[in-house]
Amino acid sequence: MSNLNLLFPQWQGSGRTRDLYYGALKIEEVHLSDVKLEEIEICDNDSLVIENDILGYKEILEQLKEVTKLINDIKPDTIFTVGGGCDVELAPVSYLNKKYDGNLTVIWFDAHGDLNTPSSSPSKKFHGMPLRTLLGDGNQNIVRQCFSHINPEQLILIGTRDLDIPEKEYIKENNIITFPVELIQKDTILDSIEHMGFDNVYIHIDLDVLDPNIFPSVTCPTPNGINFEKLNDILIHIKNNYNIVGLSLLEYAPEKGDNIDNLKSIVNLGINL
Repeated sequence: MSNLNLLFPQWQGSGRTRDLYYGALKIEEVHLSDVKLEEIEICDNDSLVIENDILGYKEILEQLKEVTKLINDIKPDTIFTVGGGCDVELAPVSYLNKKYDGNLTVIWFDAHGDLNTPSSSPSKKFHGMPLRTLLGDGNQNIVRQCFSHINPEQLILIGTRDLDIPEKEYIKENNIITFPVELIQKDTILDSIEHMGFDNVYIHIDLDVLDPNIFPSVTCPTPNGINFEKLNDILIHIKNNYNIVGLSLLEYAPEKGDNIDNLKSIVNLGINL
């Protein structure tokens, strides 16, 4: 089994700030200095424009082509991704979904749905669109770069609490399993994974799933999130019961004096897939 540790500090999907770029590099510096990584080179163009209803469209598409080529060349069995924004998920998730023939549950720890299309997005920031893109909707030049498309019945959304109206409608129309913060229990989540019937699991972690009073170092802090103890407890139970083939750690925007040490357990899980 070969694991790819991927450093993909793409920042353009979050807007015109490079906080997520520096966040990914900070995680590398603190927690991954002695780990073999493959890094995607990121365009340094500051003059992002909206094209096809996506801010930074050109840069995002080019970087997607680079990461799909890298993954296709390496052909790993598992992938641990450090970002960067949630939009770095397109290649890792679609590759693993293809590799395991759709036998994959995708667990999305995130305060947001990431289910907008370019036309429905009020901000035009691509980090609010990756999950919908993985489902095959959105800009078709980007969609075609994905290795495969997932289906709504493969999804579990956890900690979701800030949705745009089109996202709420999409979740309802497609019966996507969703655990708002007040309903998060590890046994119920494990039961849902079991009921879905897939053998392999991909875990997406946007750090804004955490309560900002506990961890404010994110681009989109959202009140009433979960704590580290609950997140780590769920991750441990998933690891003990299922085959985790992919994990991401995303949307870290460093602040002076923040508790980056609390990310160590997630990093350890990722590098030991």
